[in-house]
Amino acid sequence: MTLLVVGSAGQLGREMVRAASASRPVVGLSRVDLDVTDAGAVRVAIEAHRPSVVVNGSAWTDVDGCELEPERADLVNARAVGNLAEACTRVGAHLVQVSTDFVFDGTPGPDGVLAPYGEDHPTNPLNVYGASKLAGEEAAGAGATVARTTWLQPADSPGMVGRILAALEGDGPVELLGDRRACPTFIVDLVPVLLQLADERVPGVVHVVNEGVASWAEVGHLVAAEVGADLNRIVSVTETDLGPPRPARRPAYSALDNAALRRLGHPPLRHHRDAVADTVARLRG
Repeated sequence: MTLLVVGSAGQLGREMVRAASASRPVVGLSRVDLDVTDAGAVRVAIEAHRPSVVVNGSAWTDVDGCELEPERADLVNARAVGNLAEACTRVGAHLVQVSTDFVFDGTPGPDGVLAPYGEDHPTNPLNVYGASKLAGEEAAGAGATVARTTWLQPADSPGMVGRILAALEGDGPVELLGDRRACPTFIVDLVPVLLQLADERVPGVVHVVNEGVASWAEVGHLVAAEVGADLNRIVSVTETDLGPPRPARRPAYSALDNAALRRLGHPPLRHHRDAVADTVARLRG
């Protein structure tokens, strides 16, 4: 049951290789090892390793960069997924494609209520990045697992929690965005679910996020509370407070509901506040 991780040098790929190695043969291919935009190279690599499962951890996630170079975004985030899907079909491998909350526009539903998006909610990306990832979902094919997630935090580097900790060690206010909300999701919690979905060969879209909706300012309050810092040092700001508008629009609200996981009988991922506490303890360790 060999697992092939594409994009193995990225924050998701590194943890996927580490966690999966305890239970199965794992092959990791970084961007240097495999150019996923080269259909021929992808086909050769998949046929050489003949994996049971391929997890695509590669993507171009520079949201503003994608806005400025839409053709490159489409090549890396959409057409490359088609290359992987075609090669997986040839060897009977199951593809796990990781996608994003940016396929949604952040507006309330028909009833006017703003609530976490379920898998069946209509998509409407606001930017090129979201559109390219949505095209990648379609390119993965009906049999693939498409796992949407939000605001990923690394397992082996500081991430946002570490940046907040570092800021709190200094003096003065710590400005954090308070006008965008989603589900901070920790890769250490995401990866086991991806592996289970892969083993079960679950088809279709599945949302996989830590429980709880928050802004980065609210996460900042959690970090400050963990270390006994003055909560008033965390200052909630808006994106417009931070400077000129960026090229790409972001959804103000992009929380996801793990509805499909519940239907499948999977236990919920822990609340992000518990993951924040554990990350603070690890980083201060």
